This record gives sequence, structure tokens and C-alpha cells, in this order.
Amino acid sequence: MSIQNVKRWQWILISLIIGAGFGYVQHLPTADWRSAFGPTISQQQFEEGLVREQSGLKWFRNLVVYPESIDDGNKPIKLLIVSGEYFDGKLQEQNGKRMAVWNPRCFIAEGPYVPIVPNARSKDTGTVIDYLKTVKGASFAYAWWRDPAWAIGLWTAGSFVAIGLIWPTLINLIAFGSLMRPKEEKGIDLSKVSSGSSQHAAPKTLDLEAAAKMAAELEEKIRADAGLPSPQPQAPTIAAATPVLTAGALEDTMTEEQRRAKEFGKERDDFYPTERHAHPNTDQKKP
Repeated sequence: MSIQNVKRWQWILISLIIGAGFGYVQHLPTADWRSAFGPTISQQQFEEGLVREQSGLKWFRNLVVYPESIDDGNKPIKLLIVSGEYFDGKLQEQNGKRMAVWNPRCFIAEGPYVPIVPNARSKDTGTVIDYLKTVKGASFAYAWWRDPAWAIGLWTAGSFVAIGLIWPTLINLIAFGSLMRPKEEKGIDLSKVSSGSSQHAAPKTLDLEAAAKMAAELEEKIRADAGLPSPQPQAPTIAAATPVLTAGALEDTMTEEQRRAKEFGKERDDFYPTERHAHPNTDQKKP
């Protein structure tokens, strides 16, 4: 099946499935935090890194807050992981020079965040996100695509726009030169055709007499062109009646003497009479 034959509603259905699937996968708990976010730092290192600088850069920078959850066996516990690049204050030698190096690190905050060194704007009842908003010069991003409340809905909506709307429009422009697909020709609707109401044209019957007449005329014309005489009509022959010989007629042809010569006799035990043949006179003596 060619990709240009996929209709827009099919692309929309595909986009909804893909978006919902990605959203569900994105809000699943991370299997390995260390490989995903780096080693953890303590709360003191976290707060110190937000305010201290090295060469005009914060010790803890490029911050992204990820919503996570773990299952302790009773109920899931919601966590906030602050991931970024961290400088521990120790210069490292690279290419013959000592310089500051930032490595991936993360800080895990559970429940309400209580700062070690509170500032004038911080509160003890807020989350680590509320605390980051109170730190001067601190900037961060929120990983909304990992938020269970938004992940499925936002991924589905984004997939719908990208795959369900934009993608088929680009295919139509490339394949058909227009934003919309050309209308397809409608087929014949057989639902309104009644089998009882259909009338079949009666086949034309061959007129044998006309055909014989035409053949005779054609034959006559050929004979005239060839100079041949026309055939004389022949008188129909009447079959001689064949006499039917019946038993009664056969008996009439017999002479009276022949009838007398045939005598039939019937004994007491005979079922059918049998013909009685004449025997020589037994009274005469043999010479």
C-alpha cells in the first residue's frame, strides 16, 4: 500500500495511538536515575551551588526539574529531581591548564522543601520548585513531558498536530499538488437495483422463412449471372402404401381345404388346444 493512499482520517487515528503511547511511556518511573541524571548531591551542595559562581557561572547550572515517583510497596511517592551540571569547586587540569569542569549531577527532593539557609522569600510549605523561584539568578525548566497530569494529553495533542494534520498535508502537496486529496470517483450503487424489477431484453428470433427466401433469391441470382438454367421443381413423390398383413387377412387367404386340413384337438389335461395332424390308416396292412 502506497503512503499517498493513506487517507487523512487514518493518519489522525495513527497520530492518536502514537501520542497516547509516547505519553504513557514518558511518565513511567525512570529505571536508573544515576545513568539518566547523574550522581546525587546533598542539600547543602544544592543550595550552595545555586548562589556561588565560578568564572561568572553558577556552580549548579542548566537546571531541569523532572517529576518522578517511586513505589514503596504501599503507595507511590512523588519526587522532584533537579538535574543539571555541577562544579564542586575543585579545578581540574586539562590540556596543561587548570580549569573548572561541570559534570552531570542531580538533587532529589521529596515532599515539602525546607531550606537549610532560608531567604526572605522562601517558605517551608512549598516544593523545591517554589524554592528555586525565590533564589536570585537561578533559572530552570520544568519537564512537563514527564508530568503524569500532562504527559498523555500533551503528547497526544502534539502527535495529532504533527502526524494527523501537517504530515498528510505535506504528502498531498507532494503527490497531488494540492492541500487536499482529489475526490475519488463514486462507484455504481447496486443497493437501489431490484432483482425483480430488472427487465432483460428479449433475444431476437431468427425468421427462418425470410432467411430461406433470401437464400433462394441469392442462389437464383448466382445461377443467372453464371448462365445456368433454373432448377425445375420436382413433383413430390408419394410413398406407395405398404399393405399391412394382419392375422385376419392371412386367414382369409387360406383355402377352404387348408382350413379343413387343420384340425385342433384338446385332451382332458391340455390347457391349450393343439393341432391334430392326420395319421396314415393303421387298419391297412403292410404289404
